[in-house]
Amino acid sequence: MEWLSYLLKVSACLALFYAFYHFRLQRLTFFSVNRIYLLSTLIVSFIIPALQLEVQRSSDEPAQMKEHIAVHASTFTDLQNPVAKGNLLQSPQTDAGSSAIAWQQVFSGAYWLVAVLMLIIFLFQITQLLKYTRQVNQRIGRLRVVFKPEGFTNCSFLNYVFINQHELSEEEMAIVLQHEQVHVLRYHSADKLLMSACKVLLWFNPLIYLYDKALEQVHEYEADKETSMTIGNVSYAGVLLSIAVKKGQPSLVHSFVQNPVKERIKMLFTNQSTNMKKLTYLAVLPIGLALTWSFAVQVVYANDKMTLPKQQFDKPVAEPADIPPDPAKTSNELKYEAFPADKTESDTLRMIDDPALGKNPEVIIDGKSYDAGILTKISPRCTKSINTDGGRIEITTADNKIEYATAIDRQNVRARNKAKALGKFYVRYPVQNQDGSPYDEIRIKMELTSSSVGVPKGSKLLLIIDGKQYSEAQAKMLTAEQFSGLNTMRTSDIVNSDLKAIYGTKYQALIEISGSKKDAASDTTSFKPQSGQYKIFRRPMGMEIEDGYGEFSYSAQDSTVYQEGLKYVTLYGAVKMNSEALEISADKIKFNGSTHIALARNVSFVRKGNKEPIKAMFVRFDMHKGSYEILPSIKEL
Repeated sequence: MEWLSYLLKVSACLALFYAFYHFRLQRLTFFSVNRIYLLSTLIVSFIIPALQLEVQRSSDEPAQMKEHIAVHASTFTDLQNPVAKGNLLQSPQTDAGSSAIAWQQVFSGAYWLVAVLMLIIFLFQITQLLKYTRQVNQRIGRLRVVFKPEGFTNCSFLNYVFINQHELSEEEMAIVLQHEQVHVLRYHSADKLLMSACKVLLWFNPLIYLYDKALEQVHEYEADKETSMTIGNVSYAGVLLSIAVKKGQPSLVHSFVQNPVKERIKMLFTNQSTNMKKLTYLAVLPIGLALTWSFAVQVVYANDKMTLPKQQFDKPVAEPADIPPDPAKTSNELKYEAFPADKTESDTLRMIDDPALGKNPEVIIDGKSYDAGILTKISPRCTKSINTDGGRIEITTADNKIEYATAIDRQNVRARNKAKALGKFYVRYPVQNQDGSPYDEIRIKMELTSSSVGVPKGSKLLLIIDGKQYSEAQAKMLTAEQFSGLNTMRTSDIVNSDLKAIYGTKYQALIEISGSKKDAASDTTSFKPQSGQYKIFRRPMGMEIEDGYGEFSYSAQDSTVYQEGLKYVTLYGAVKMNSEALEISADKIKFNGSTHIALARNVSFVRKGNKEPIKAMFVRFDMHKGSYEILPSIKEL
């Protein structure tokens, strides 16, 4: 809800600017300057949060790896993947997440509903005022006088003055016209229109109404000052008192006696402020600078002073001790994957990327919009979280600070991109810390996700996948298709831990990956959820399920992933799902076995009894009720 964050920042700016006006400027008799202050700070309050300014600082202390064996999150894919941090894969969106989204929609709907109502009231008032401007009774210079015996009278809007000639004497009418002429010549109605538009946007903020009241008060002080110069303060104060009758006036007009008469009369007899008091207005500059620094300035850190030792990514090194060494190499060398030569220019290499983003993605960093080029500059080290939705990426930085990528960052990203491009289940390649010290990264490509971890350079590894031990040589022979449901990945230091007693001194580090092997197509399994006994018959392309709700089946051409037993099922490629009421075809379906809710992408479905298929990009199905809902998007997909 970026718009809400923006409006809250606008409100914060208004609060400080109004507080300064209320406590320091309100009693000064520089009415024209006060008007300029209120209008300019109102506009500046909307501008400051929309600015995007960057301040670059150099960092003398390079980022270090705090542990020698650590899970390393680098490119977008690794950062997004929770396996890379050693966490369990999350099941489809939780109820809490759905509730949060629902509340966001409620707040958004409520805001826009009230804003539209405020806009309708605003337009209605203008319409009512313009309706009476068709009957001009008298023209005095730029003034258009409309005689009006009831309703809103003795007030002005634009260059129209509405007068109740039956209530006023000729002398009083002349004073009222002179007063309203000041409003017309100073374009005070333009201020009112601007303020009304701001109230539509900030209807929830009481400060905007205080701003409106203060601006209208300044208008009256300004008109009173010029009018009283003609007839004298005492005579003018008497006219104000004689006409001071409470009347309901539209908020867009300037009424001769709408504002508190007592305050206006007191201001008439207030001594004029000395010119030295005008220096008070300069005190608003630190406030403006502080707000700009808080809401518009993004501090970015760069550390380009590092010198890189020469690194050859295609340098062959020997395998661990249990693999026959290359006789042409020394026994201490490890064998890395040979990468193709890099042809990517540094100014186009994205430090954070994902194929779904396209060429010109919408980039949001810490709630502010940036050009897509920032993805070629920002260091992955400063990111806290990354989320994407189609061609949109949202990045949250640690401590709200952007750091520029160093030469080492770029070299590491190139190495990771090359490892990813190989498409292998297991890849080991060299990278560097920011101080130039080397270490190795291990990239594991699973069926539906991938992850990378950092280990000491040259360390000999033991991999345990689903409880079975693999050497690096064996891991290189594995494929992602051999495993499904892998959901935990973590590293451990064998040398300096109790694991040394279990595995001895042959290995220096351990990588554990847990999940489940694919079941054979002919296996039959049954289990008891809360609703009773399910009987599940596995077929080569899927399952048929029979429960208290009836029968339904599903199948997938590419792959099927199960989580928490059979509670959550994700199907990929030419997916078919049929129930007693629906026949569904889709590219991808996420199915919740407890609620019988299916979320589908690129869908074609038919309701039983109908011949014409319904096609949509995103659909939510209730397989139990046989109902469906076509949605603009589904975040989980």
